Amino acid sequence: MANIIPAVKLVNITKRFPGVVANQGVTFEVLPGEIHALLGENGAGKSTLMNILTGLYKPDEGQIELGGQRVELKGPRDAIARGIGVVFQHFKLVPNQTVAENVALGMRRPRFGLGLGRIERELTRLGGEMGLQLDPRVRINSLSVGEQQRIEIVKALYLGAKILALDEPTANLTPQESQGLFVVLRRLAQEGYAIIFISHKLEEVVSLAHRATVLRKGRHVATVNLTGKPGEKEKLARLMIGREADGATADELGLGLEHATIAGDTARPHPPPG
Repeated sequence: MANIIPAVKLVNITKRFPGVVANQGVTFEVLPGEIHALLGENGAGKSTLMNILTGLYKPDEGQIELGGQRVELKGPRDAIARGIGVVFQHFKLVPNQTVAENVALGMRRPRFGLGLGRIERELTRLGGEMGLQLDPRVRINSLSVGEQQRIEIVKALYLGAKILALDEPTANLTPQESQGLFVVLRRLAQEGYAIIFISHKLEEVVSLAHRATVLRKGRHVATVNLTGKPGEKEKLARLMIGREADGATADELGLGLEHATIAGDTARPHPPPG
């Protein structure tokens, strides 16, 4: 692996906001054909790092390398043009339009002269090749959450993505849909795509990813190889929070809520015990 040029490498990235250092000297790389998990508690700096990768933010310090070449991303359109695709937890699809129409909206080249027929045929072919069966003529609002996610993946691939980042991709999926997604991601990795998998579900991470990078309080803590051996989930949890993750005790409880009633709620409040 040492001789493989990373598909993407973020080197010593620092990003500051007023009163906050979101990323401090973070280095993160993903190899072609690798599923690499990016982990950390809320506020650890994962979203900021991905916003830098997608061109939404410019780093205050550090550099971005794609295929070993230093680049400057001028914005999201530039990132897409360079083969970076992101599937967000909340999908960026227009519900009352068809699959093909949604893809056409994101195209860099002139789309009005192509005709939706050609786009539909190309989407059908691409979906079949990647094991992502879809009907390009169906409207988004008639699809399940899992089907919409597949559309987002196909859309990113159709627009030329070779680096694919997924933000909490199983948060709204059923277990069966999650397993279907993992089959797709493993297939994409075998085809040479670089996959960034952002998740809090450590069981999924250790079963799917080849490596994991952990951020804590905006800093890079560790990058570890994942082999599926016992104890890896617990090791990642310790790295994420900086201590043993045995669950909070009564003395550690920072906030509690009992017998709460929401204003305007039609449900009858539960009486206190006893």
